[in-house]
Amino acid sequence: MFRKVLVIMLSIWVLTSSLCACGLDSIVPGRQTSSETKEEQIGDGTSYRDFITVMSETKEKGDKTAELWLPVNSEYYYSFAGASVSAMRYAVENILLSKSEGGTLESLTADSPYVGWETIAEINYASPYPSYFEGLVLEVQEKYEESVEPYALSSIMPLFPEEGLDFSYLAEMSVSSLRELRDTLRELEDSIYAVYTPVLTGVERDPDMFDPEYLIVKSAESVEREDYVKALWYAKNALKADPFDVTVWHNAAMCAMYALDLELMGQYVDEGLAIFPQDETLLMFRESMTDAVKEMEGK
Repeated sequence: MFRKVLVIMLSIWVLTSSLCACGLDSIVPGRQTSSETKEEQIGDGTSYRDFITVMSETKEKGDKTAELWLPVNSEYYYSFAGASVSAMRYAVENILLSKSEGGTLESLTADSPYVGWETIAEINYASPYPSYFEGLVLEVQEKYEESVEPYALSSIMPLFPEEGLDFSYLAEMSVSSLRELRDTLRELEDSIYAVYTPVLTGVERDPDMFDPEYLIVKSAESVEREDYVKALWYAKNALKADPFDVTVWHNAAMCAMYALDLELMGQYVDEGLAIFPQDETLLMFRESMTDAVKEMEGK
């Protein structure tokens, strides 16, 4: 009964408001180029050492936000680093296979945590690296027409580095260097997945899942169909795509409310206010929840 009363009270405000999507202004983990070794960076490629450094730093940001009891923010960093590193490692394994190493892809990936482009992409749809490395592997396999689509998808994502990406030199690296790189990436993966376990559904990849505005619209459509579980799933992915947009917190809190997960709603309101302490919508949610609790306690 308490939950229903709280939902009704909050719904009064929700029904007088409309979901809107704000422009993205994400801070992208950047990259620096280096030329430490000829094999590491051939031509104008991207240094894999810098990539590993950036992803290690991203994982550390996840650690710091986890210590501050900001689970959504920590998942954003962990999932981005995890999807990106797993994508590069899986690409290296595919390139090793193209060099007739290891016999089968299954044997090469036997000790790897996540395999398959669909699976790796779902860890964080906002990371451009699963799509980029999928395109690279297809290009190495001389499947040029098939490589166009994943390359194009990665390039339009907001988190795609402004400087561009070019890891094509991986195909020219020696087998021993590729194996060493694969092992280094696995170590970084282990450190990420030791503290973060992705929740995967195995759904078919939607090419627009990187876009918080699109995800908010899909949440609203699911609410209209009264599919609140699906609405909350879209809302959670919007948070992983860009937790620095206050609109995704509004959306997540409302979807949790409709799903009758009021504990999660409270968590979203509290964490959202930790980032946007003056936001009127989140403050309204907190006040409404507090008033509802007081009303129920008074009865």
